[in-house]
Amino acid sequence: MKSIYSNKIKFLGAFLLASGLAFGQTVAESAADKRVQAGLTSNLGMNLLTMGTTRMEANGLGGNFSIGIVMHSAFKNSKNLGIATGLDFDFSTTKYSTNVPTYYRYSDTDILKKEQSGGTAFILTDRSQKSTYVSVPVMLLFRTDFIGDFRYFGKFGVRNSFMVANKFNDYGQNVGSTEMIENNNMKSSGEAFFYQGSVGLSAGAEWNFVGSTCLVLEGGYYYGITPQYLDRKDNKRTLSTFDSNLQQVHFSNKSTMSQILFRISLLF
Repeated sequence: MKSIYSNKIKFLGAFLLASGLAFGQTVAESAADKRVQAGLTSNLGMNLLTMGTTRMEANGLGGNFSIGIVMHSAFKNSKNLGIATGLDFDFSTTKYSTNVPTYYRYSDTDILKKEQSGGTAFILTDRSQKSTYVSVPVMLLFRTDFIGDFRYFGKFGVRNSFMVANKFNDYGQNVGSTEMIENNNMKSSGEAFFYQGSVGLSAGAEWNFVGSTCLVLEGGYYYGITPQYLDRKDNKRTLSTFDSNLQQVHFSNKSTMSQILFRISLLF
């Protein structure tokens, strides 16, 4: 009797093990056979500035947080090659400090151009820029076959970002005052370049944890190739300093922004 129960237990264990292996194989195949996967995504990362002027410098690392949707689409004749794209809403921060005495004039929350009169003169010390972008990455996707429940991938392509909002939080003092103040939510129309393009390379892993649903972890570096600011005509510029002859000189800030981004996605 004991041997009968023992044999039944062994048979049941073998059946469950075989069923688990078969289910795991079916799960992996169901995700592997899908040409198109789409789902939700979020980025968390750092902004790195390369300055094009000695009058201002980066003040540490900026931050980037985004939410959006992502899509992986395999080419018709190859499940290992494809296109990765999507739509991200980026909330980005960059920080600057001035290396020379830097001035601008403002009225309420508007930073005035050279051609505009009036306003209060302000000595700028530090600036934090808060920008909102809509980003559309277009990347070539290279990935392995599933190894168990996992497959690995690399991406290479362009991240296209379009600015939809931009504000400055400035720290300094009004001319004639010794009190340090903050000018928050300042606007300077037409100063920032609305398009930010970067060339990127990323790598990650995809875990098929249930059905055809996959959790994706990815890290990448995106090198900025477009300027953050327009070099406007002299009468449109907002920032100024004084040269060695004590003549006022108006200038535009110059920098490019690269990013290190960590992405987590849920694909269906």
